[in-house]
Order: sequence, then C-alpha cells, then structure tokens
Amino acid sequence: MTTLLHLHGFLSSARSTKARFFRERFAARPDVAFHAIDFSPTPRDFEYLTVTGMINRLRQFVLDRGLLKSGGGVIIGSSLGGLVAVHYAHRFGGVDRLVLLAPGLRWLSGRLTEEEMRAWEEAGAASIVHPAFGKEVPLRFDLELDGRLYREPVPPAAPTLIVHGRRDETVPFAHSQSYAETFPDRVRLVEVDAGHDLNAHLDTIWEETTAFLAHTGVGPGG
Repeated sequence: MTTLLHLHGFLSSARSTKARFFRERFAARPDVAFHAIDFSPTPRDFEYLTVTGMINRLRQFVLDRGLLKSGGGVIIGSSLGGLVAVHYAHRFGGVDRLVLLAPGLRWLSGRLTEEEMRAWEEAGAASIVHPAFGKEVPLRFDLELDGRLYREPVPPAAPTLIVHGRRDETVPFAHSQSYAETFPDRVRLVEVDAGHDLNAHLDTIWEETTAFLAHTGVGPGG
C-alpha cells in the first residue's frame, strides 16, 4: 500500500480542484491510500497560518495515522504546499517521491509594497478574501515572520518531479529551473505553457506523475 499525501496551496483547501482530481483518479486504486491535508479547516486556523504550523500539522496527521513508518510515501505539494513538502521530507524523511506543482521552493513575501508590509506588521493582522470560505478573513503577520525562516531552499530529500508554468507570476518559474539545475540527479522539471494555475494541464500532470511514480506501483495499471 502506497501512502499519497496531497498538500494544498495558500488560498486553497483539501477540496481544491487538484485535490479532487487526484482523489477521483486514485479512488480506483486499492493499492493507494490517498489523503488530502486541510491546513485551514476553519477561518481561525487560517488566521494563525504559518509554514512551521503547516509542517507540524502534517507531522501530526502522519503520526496520528501511523503513516510513512517504513518509507514509500509520496507527497504532492502545490504552491505553498510544495514548500511544506520539501521541508517536511528534509526534516522527517519517510518520503519516497515528491511531486511539486508550481512550488514555492523558498519563502516569497508576495507582491506587497513596503508600505503595505509595514501596515500589516503594525496592525498585526490584515483581512484577505479566502475563496474556500467565500469571505474576507484575517491573517496574522506571524505568517510573514515565520516565513522568513524558509528563505533558503533545502536539498530534495527524495527524487522530485516539478511541473511549473513558464508564465507563472506568483511563484517564479526561474526558481524551479534553478533548483532542477542545482540537483540534476534528483529533480525532473516539466515546463508547461501556463501561469500559476495549472488546472488546465491536469491530464499532463497526471501522465507525468504516474510515469514518475511507476516504480512505487502507482504508475498506470499499478
């Protein structure tokens, strides 16, 4: 049995398009245990969101269910979930393969101006529209402070597949390029004609993912 964990991005949830896509595709595979982690199940969880908190929540999820005890696990991380995935695998191990979709391989402070960043820090929190909740919810500045601990990429702890759009304006494609060039023996980069949202390329992602995971028994036909 292969354990497969899906980690969603910043303004997303365990019910995201990608999570639903993978859940439906793997539903027919009795040899795969698919789990979509929800880092922000409530607005209050989102308010106190940090990268370290996401890593800890993932760790607790794994420990509570006795997963990844003997390795062989696969993590699919999307955007900010990609940052969590690489740091979790680097810190705790037990991961056989990483699949990263438009991943944040290092902390990015977003496109806030210095004035906006200062106002957020002084206020302690700022309101942001969260699509999964369908309303504005507060987000504490702790996210930025904690994020600065993750400014430097860590080496891939397992063979890694990255799918990234060359027109991504949220997470620079160049970061994935550099990562793949730095670790050519561990990282395979697939470039697609897309922005940050890769939902139009789910079939390509599925083909690349199953081919990449074939040795684990997760490939086409098992």
